[in-house]
Amino acid sequence: MRPPKTAPAEILDRFTQEVLYGDVIGSASDCGAVRLGIDVEAKISVEGGVLRFAPLDTPGWGRQGIAYGPFARRAGLAFGVLMLNGHNNSQTVPPGALPPPLVGGQAGETLRIPFKAHFFPQTLRENLAVGWFDQPVPTNPLESGQALVMQGHPCQNGRLCAAKVRGLQHLLLGVQNNPIYLLSVLREKGVAFYAGSLEGSRHLPALPRLRPLTIDPYSLTAGDLYAGVHQSILGERGHRVDTRVYGVRVLHIPAWHAHGTALLADPQPQLGRKAAHGGVWQLHGPGLMLRPQEAGGLFHVRLTAPASLIWRYRDPGHFLALELKNQEVRLRLQYGLQQYVLAAEPYRGEAQQPHWVQVLDDGKALIVTLDGRPLFSEHPIYEHRLADEVGVGLVGQAADLEVHPREVVLPPELDLGQPWQARGQTTVFAPYLNRAAEDLLISWEPTLGRGNLMPAEGGVCIEAAGGEHSLYTMPWDSPNLADLEVEILPPGQARGQNQQSRAGVCFWQDARHHLLVTLCLDDNESSVTAVLRFAGYEDPFDRVFSRVPDLLYHGVPVRLRVVCDGSRFQAYLDDEPVLYRALNDIYPGADRLHIRRVGLALSGYGKDTGSIFRAWIARK
Repeated sequence: MRPPKTAPAEILDRFTQEVLYGDVIGSASDCGAVRLGIDVEAKISVEGGVLRFAPLDTPGWGRQGIAYGPFARRAGLAFGVLMLNGHNNSQTVPPGALPPPLVGGQAGETLRIPFKAHFFPQTLRENLAVGWFDQPVPTNPLESGQALVMQGHPCQNGRLCAAKVRGLQHLLLGVQNNPIYLLSVLREKGVAFYAGSLEGSRHLPALPRLRPLTIDPYSLTAGDLYAGVHQSILGERGHRVDTRVYGVRVLHIPAWHAHGTALLADPQPQLGRKAAHGGVWQLHGPGLMLRPQEAGGLFHVRLTAPASLIWRYRDPGHFLALELKNQEVRLRLQYGLQQYVLAAEPYRGEAQQPHWVQVLDDGKALIVTLDGRPLFSEHPIYEHRLADEVGVGLVGQAADLEVHPREVVLPPELDLGQPWQARGQTTVFAPYLNRAAEDLLISWEPTLGRGNLMPAEGGVCIEAAGGEHSLYTMPWDSPNLADLEVEILPPGQARGQNQQSRAGVCFWQDARHHLLVTLCLDDNESSVTAVLRFAGYEDPFDRVFSRVPDLLYHGVPVRLRVVCDGSRFQAYLDDEPVLYRALNDIYPGADRLHIRRVGLALSGYGKDTGSIFRAWIARK
């Protein structure tokens, strides 16, 4: 639709009024501004206080998205979105890469669902773009916007990137399927990006705190900009679930109009000169030094070889340095009399060619990029030494330095609420499964499937064939909340054998309504998977999951904890939140689940080859 001629002063859209599929674009937001964008397949709706993007039948950019504006470019203008992406690892499947149909079912029945996948000439890896664009319907948001972008990955759960004026920059790898707040703030020149999520998340702090992620030092040439949320594909290898947007906010934050949240900022560092923000440069040890009030978490600077960025600086004998040399770039730790080269790779840049260097440092892990490209490895480099030191320095030719803290507080004006994250407070049942006995086995009642609950070394196990769910449960007197935690020992890996784990927990209303959250571990997969049966209906391709290759291993015990209030659930592995969903995200219109029984479960999508339940705690 045609954009309005007058720009709104600000936006607050909490989606309080329901809108049918296909009618969202052109409707009025909560603040009265017109919702712009595109909905080619009539897959966008508003229901239950949430904007919903259903999966496209034909993937691609420029087919599904919502936008607000136009806004005149103004330093300090912030765009915040609280949302849950359908699947962070959504991507198209190239022709010829399709697996055979899944086989699953319940007691006595077999489901053979045709594989639902998109045949696409080229693999489409980026699935979501949230930020500023030069038009309400960009044909390619990666080229005409400055936005946070979610990208699919071959084995991780998705990578958060930033689409910048000069290309795509990799940021965080293995972002789990949890609610996330994405914030893009315009500056006098460029854009600053931030994000926050749930308590316990590996990469991001718990809201209302945010992590500074990157700086784009360049600006789009367009005078007017649009704040947008655009989707290209939902689903991975056929599995699909809707994206939900809980709230949108556009507002001018005067305090963030210049260098925003920076601890230090200086376009031209020079000895003895006061930085634009952060003190006077002094010669100390290996180079020019400044000492901010707290440890930096985002370092962004332009270096021309030979030059170095120094941080975590205590004294001349203790610091980290990223050294850009004429033929090599390396990450070095100076620790007393010892010097460690943590990583290195060849460098063949042109002489006197400046490069943008960025370091993300949360005190435990380092993520380094050169001109947006991951340096050394796409995985973080773990280094905890000197984590609390605050000194920052430069050696050689350097310009446009910015240092931001590891976390900042979200301004209250941009707050869109807290994601649900409940915990049980009262322990109801905590048997010692490693002391299996007849009376303990009797306390678990066979509820679904033909599996047998048996004593096992250190606990109990369910022996069952693949192809059907097997549940053992006990009565539950708190229908609106169950917090289940179980320690599971997956079978060890054996040469030439595909050892599998499908063990987990279940929340049971009746045979037609129940939720299973289980491990999915075999030679090809390492994930936490949720299966919902509602009104007797269960589609294998409506399973929702998060890949957890660095949390789940053969032969290594893991704690799976799942909290469900009947309407939504949150799953954790060893206290890290990995998967969140509302039940009506999986099946639109699904009512709440009245939890009458809880217990141990094996998913029928694959055969469990010997998982042992070693500990169990139920809370309400």
